[in-house]
Amino acid sequence: MPLLLGLDLGTSYFKVGLFEADGAMRGLGRVRVDKRAPAPGWSELPVEEFWALLRKALGEALAMAGAEAAEIAGVSYSSQANTFVLLDAQERPLTPLIFWTDTRGDPLAENAAAFGQTEEFRRRIGWAGVNAQMAVAKWRWMKTHHPATWGRVVRAMTISDYLTCALTGERVGDSSTAALLGLYDLGTKRWWPEALAAFEVEEKVLSQPLAPGTGGLVTRSAAQELVGLRAGLPFAVGALDHYMAALGSGIEVVADVSISTGTVLAALTMVDRVEPLPGCYCGPGTGDRFYRLAFDPDGAGPLEAYQQQHCPEVPLATLLAAQDDSGVILGANLRPHASALRGMAEAIANRHAELVRTVVREKVRRVVATGGGARSPLLLQITANALRVPVVTTDCLERACLGAAASAAVAAGWYARIETALAAMVHEAREFAPTDA
Repeated sequence: MPLLLGLDLGTSYFKVGLFEADGAMRGLGRVRVDKRAPAPGWSELPVEEFWALLRKALGEALAMAGAEAAEIAGVSYSSQANTFVLLDAQERPLTPLIFWTDTRGDPLAENAAAFGQTEEFRRRIGWAGVNAQMAVAKWRWMKTHHPATWGRVVRAMTISDYLTCALTGERVGDSSTAALLGLYDLGTKRWWPEALAAFEVEEKVLSQPLAPGTGGLVTRSAAQELVGLRAGLPFAVGALDHYMAALGSGIEVVADVSISTGTVLAALTMVDRVEPLPGCYCGPGTGDRFYRLAFDPDGAGPLEAYQQQHCPEVPLATLLAAQDDSGVILGANLRPHASALRGMAEAIANRHAELVRTVVREKVRRVVATGGGARSPLLLQITANALRVPVVTTDCLERACLGAAASAAVAAGWYARIETALAAMVHEAREFAPTDA
């Protein structure tokens, strides 16, 4: 049976989902990304391990589905932003993948930092402010501390650019993740020369950004060696993971806003035009629309720290799903933690309410939940109470993979438009109405 492949290049886990045309998930591979820290604040992954993890995840998904790679009819991805690899003239890696969570970046030159705060920057880029988690800061660090290596750099590719180039032979990427580099002009849909000059980046080292969902690209023979995919497989460039998860959750179909509980907490909505707001990021979606995103990189930190200290053997998603005090019986090893977990769930819900108010200024009709938090009935109910609007879930828990699979469905010719694919593949599961409104 033909299947659609959705890759989720997350920060903590890489996931591979295999889906049927109606959105039913047949197989899932999920592998932890154990990053290296050769020095304090560093966060790296050897490139060969990147491919090994994807091969492992694909193998797990195919085994669960009882399928062969030849049955895959199309592929696309969901991706983190600002994670990159530097390549030489033969497109061989000069560095490991350096993750956005890496904080080695040197402070930008005073004029560049000031440029990133200007009103014109905010208007063109869709947000303002530059920090050490951004690729441009780490590229400056590389120039300063490893000038010989930087002198050999011919390509600077984000993780999704690198995946696309390796599988298709095309030096292209998606504008959705490119928008968070601080170099992409949302109005012209091109790299912005003034930003390139301010951050000392040459356009020739960057990939060409394409609109999310752009198809017609076809995997080359290298795909078989690197991942195990057949050559000739239809491929569509993907988008930012938060946006893809929102698509796979049915944003604008079942809800106005999506919230995510994972490595970070996030809220996202769709808008017709870029209107920079404090604390928000903007980027291209499919068609002519834009996502507006607010996130808290430390929002789930206390819960993760508690897990590591008290019950490291329990996955975070399981921990969230197990903390229901009104119907789900906690395992004996979790009962002593019920009170603390509920308190942290309330803190997460309140932070989500703040993030939703940041991205949406008008009345919210409904919110759809994604990420590990969508597995917890207690957290969803607490969140509905904090937001004072219904919170809904959909029947697929791997929403970023599903959003990518919907793009793959269009590339494969199964559906004419992404909206049609999502209408067929996303199904509402449950609504949590506020109980104390």
